[in-house]
Amino acid sequence: MGEPRRIRKTSVQQKIVGCFATAIISLSAIFGSFYILLPLLPLMFINHTIWRKIVDRLVGFWLILPSSIVEYIYGVQFTVTGDKIETDEPALFIMNHRTRLDWLFFWNALFRIDPWLLTTEKISLKGILKHLPGVGWAMGCSMYIFLDRSFDSDHDRIKALLNYYKNSGFNYQLLLFPEGTDKCEFATARNDQYEMQKHLEHFNYVLHPKTTGFAYIVNEMRRLDYIKNIYDVTVGYADSIVQSEMDLFCHGACPRNVHFCIRKIPIATLPQSETSLSQWLKTVWKTKEKNLAFFYEGSTIESHHFQNAGNVYEVTPGKKIVQASIVIVWLFMTAVWFTVFWMYNLQFVLAFLAFLVFIGSQVFYGGIEWIAVRVASGNRR
Repeated sequence: MGEPRRIRKTSVQQKIVGCFATAIISLSAIFGSFYILLPLLPLMFINHTIWRKIVDRLVGFWLILPSSIVEYIYGVQFTVTGDKIETDEPALFIMNHRTRLDWLFFWNALFRIDPWLLTTEKISLKGILKHLPGVGWAMGCSMYIFLDRSFDSDHDRIKALLNYYKNSGFNYQLLLFPEGTDKCEFATARNDQYEMQKHLEHFNYVLHPKTTGFAYIVNEMRRLDYIKNIYDVTVGYADSIVQSEMDLFCHGACPRNVHFCIRKIPIATLPQSETSLSQWLKTVWKTKEKNLAFFYEGSTIESHHFQNAGNVYEVTPGKKIVQASIVIVWLFMTAVWFTVFWMYNLQFVLAFLAFLVFIGSQVFYGGIEWIAVRVASGNRR
């Protein structure tokens, strides 16, 4: 049957839901930056390890808020199957990039497998996202990798942050989208043209992966002895496609049925050379195309599922208690911060200072994450 339709128009009610979700997520992130991340910055210089641990946990706990909004306000049902992800081991996630929201929905998958994964996952994202007030600042403090999508300019960033992860003493899992961009209409047309020029197999459900960056990351993580497994993650949308953040947050459009299938691959089974790694990734993507073809061949939403999916991960009663407790705390604190901010004039000084520090760090250093890299490097000398 092929992929479901893309949602382009929404009702007034859906737009209201989108605006409400945007307000909650934005305000919690901005005020959290004002009242938590900014006051914690001096600790980066005093005891970098403690700062790293605190920020990882705070940002990870905050991720439960937007993921809960997606699940309980938008009403998304998640089906997560496959191999268990080990929280205490460094790893690389590779995922097809069907929409610009895949990484957001993946938080719900991680929470089902092990909520602590939200504190150890790092993401490689397009660089423009670091400029989002609040959310982008938190991502920078959490040491996400912001890319220009050009390997010539990105490989130094990747190398520096992988070294930072290794030397931090903590085990992180990095999410990489080897396709380089989401499968929008423009990218799909460009991919089809590339297939014709190179006489490649035609893909309906994925884009041909960019192998250079993947091979570099794998070999760099190997050099650092900072990778145990690769997790091949496939995402499928059973009922509808929502392509962008604007569709979700401004128009209130959201898929209602999202599936993730995870396959664990020991790093020892991968080839060593860059050429062989590139070929290995292409083979994985051919398999991913076949898996998605099977996923989409059913005629109903219920018939969409991955073949031989394996374990099923759900939100247990215990996880629901954790989820609800953290969401309540974030909503309560956001309400308190909002009230304090508008009742006391001096709070605008704090806001000005936060914008000055976070935007200034981006202008002069490339972001808070690069100040952290310098501080950590200096501490090791």
